Amino acid sequence: MDSTKRAKRIRLIVFTALMTALTTALTLASVPLASGYYNFGDIPIFMSACLLGPIPALITGALGAMLGDIILGYMAYAPFTLLIKALEGVITGLLFRIISKAIKKQVPQSMFFCLGSIVGGLEMALGYFLAEGLLLAEDSWTGGVVNLPFNILQGTISAAVATVLLYACQLKRVFEKIYNRTPQVSSSATMDNSTAQDASSNDASTQENLQDDKPSKNNEGLQ
Repeated sequence: MDSTKRAKRIRLIVFTALMTALTTALTLASVPLASGYYNFGDIPIFMSACLLGPIPALITGALGAMLGDIILGYMAYAPFTLLIKALEGVITGLLFRIISKAIKKQVPQSMFFCLGSIVGGLEMALGYFLAEGLLLAEDSWTGGVVNLPFNILQGTISAAVATVLLYACQLKRVFEKIYNRTPQVSSSATMDNSTAQDASSNDASTQENLQDDKPSKNNEGLQ
């Protein structure tokens, strides 16, 4: 593996960890509801799906949101959150890649990113509808029904905010410059190697000149 690929892999791990931590932090910045809470943790999940891909978004959603549930004391939700948020990241990332390849370039990329994020948010709302129906309701799944509009609103708002941050605020372009930059270490190492090769070639040419001068001086002495 060359230095460029190694540097990109390291940056992928670092940014995935950062997005996971950001998901946990925004999940903790929550608004309590009748059963559960409203939070902003979906925003970095959507951003991770766009910037890093489906698998990093899966990790970001699963670990980041689950840690938020555990810290806030919603231990019963943690297993459901692990699965729901993981699927949210994967669905958003896959839809973004598939739609971006299928649709013509004239269509703004932000539109199908927002569309994929909304679909991911709807999956999140449906997942919690089922989870809360099992956890909270004694009959008729009333717990899931109560929070379903709030979860849909949460996913829709998070999709809109992520789209504005990435495209209107140019965070996607800034990220791509950082993520795709060429490591300076490799360029400096190349310069050092070229300098060493030049020095060795100069030494070799000097030795050849000395060897060529010796016979000529001996011939002059004989004459």
